[in-house]
Amino acid sequence: MDVFLPLVLLSAVTPHVTSKSWSFVPAIHDLFKEPPSITNFFEEQGDKVKTFVTTSYNDAVKMKDSVESYVEQQQNVFVNEMNNYYEDIKESGRKVADTWSYVPEGDTASLLDNPDVVLTVPGIISRHGYICETHTIISQGYVLNVHRIPHSRTNTKVPSKTVFLQHGLFASSADWIINGPGKGLAYVLADAGYDVWMANIRGNRYSKEHIWYKSDSKSYWNFSWHDVALYDVPEIIQYILKTKGEGTKITYIGHSMGTTILFAMLSMKPEYNNILTAGFALAPVVYLSDMKSPLKSLAPIAGNLASMDMLQGTYEFIPKNSPLGKISNTCNGQNVDSLVCKNIVFYLCGFNEKQYNKTLLPVFLAHIGTGTSWKTAVHFSQEILSGKFQYFDYGAFYNSKIYGSDSPPEYDLKKVTLPIKLFWSQNDLLSSERDVKMLSTKLPTKPDMFLVPDAQFNHLDYLWAIDAPRLLNNEVLNSLNTYMNKDNYLFSIRF
Repeated sequence: MDVFLPLVLLSAVTPHVTSKSWSFVPAIHDLFKEPPSITNFFEEQGDKVKTFVTTSYNDAVKMKDSVESYVEQQQNVFVNEMNNYYEDIKESGRKVADTWSYVPEGDTASLLDNPDVVLTVPGIISRHGYICETHTIISQGYVLNVHRIPHSRTNTKVPSKTVFLQHGLFASSADWIINGPGKGLAYVLADAGYDVWMANIRGNRYSKEHIWYKSDSKSYWNFSWHDVALYDVPEIIQYILKTKGEGTKITYIGHSMGTTILFAMLSMKPEYNNILTAGFALAPVVYLSDMKSPLKSLAPIAGNLASMDMLQGTYEFIPKNSPLGKISNTCNGQNVDSLVCKNIVFYLCGFNEKQYNKTLLPVFLAHIGTGTSWKTAVHFSQEILSGKFQYFDYGAFYNSKIYGSDSPPEYDLKKVTLPIKLFWSQNDLLSSERDVKMLSTKLPTKPDMFLVPDAQFNHLDYLWAIDAPRLLNNEVLNSLNTYMNKDNYLFSIRF
């Protein structure tokens, strides 16, 4: 009886255990019948437990499979819906970008002599007989439209050699084509057998859309070139690799802020030193303490100006519809030769009457000022005042929370191992000789240097100089050929 006493007590104090769901526990009166041996009894109960567990397990497996199947089904539905949503957003952004044109107020009859004043980048490229593709990439919700000239006018085969062009401040992909076939670097590269991809920075007129932010909101404009370097350009490069294949050789060519983005990206994401083939910096803007342009005088007050604008709900820096943004209205037709129009460019970027192409000024001004943030302008002003190439300075209080120190960290240029070539000029008021050479000394491997053989060559002559082929483009093409061959040679040795 001592053997069964615990079961009797269990039955007395917890009668619910004999319910149907727990029927493997024996009823008390069964124990006082002619019982089988103790061994048989526990074998029988063990079989019941085994049957129960097996049945429950099978039911659980079925339920688990059912739940997983349902979850997977819903996930597929969600993914499909999101993909459709993304494609709709991208298509919408592409249409907005491709149909944009800027028609100044007033008499536009004289502008029709040069349709490039009012055409979009795809329209301009197509007008000159080249194919233009628009590729749309989503980065942090920003809908980025990248313009591509996949091949020359005479060859329909897409070459494997690829060049990525990144424009500067206030600019767009138009920078690379406004000088026209034979001079505009994008055309020259395409004719030389390169697949040319031209990015548009977030916030400019070709990349204005966002998945959830409105373009007049503070959240939308809360970025600087740091974010472009950390997120957007890597996203575009990965898209190119996915489109063309992982082994694709890509050379990065940036102008002005496009060079800032290059060096920031290579320091923050050093893996791109191995993904890219080479980096060409036209008018490097990394160190700015020796800037000669009058823009330098605005650096100490840039933060205050930004705060004043933001208090009024303006987060974009010099919108196209602002008084300064409408300056291009003045410089068209007969006014293009005016002293005011010339000095807009010469005063800020450097004087070069010989390379000044007055017919391009209306085109240039029509396409410049395509959207950037106050934060970008303030970030550059911090570079000027600090003399450092550093992250955005939020002030000691927020720096300590964001960076863990009172001061923002500097971009670590020692991580830049990509073959680099610096193109500079003596009359560049934004990219001085001293600042370019400082950049050169900060890099772990001494970069190749090219001084443009024109003492008056200025910051914007890289885009529109009359003698661009002789002064710049030929050197770019020769350098590209050298780096491509050098890469092939090293590859053959390594393997």
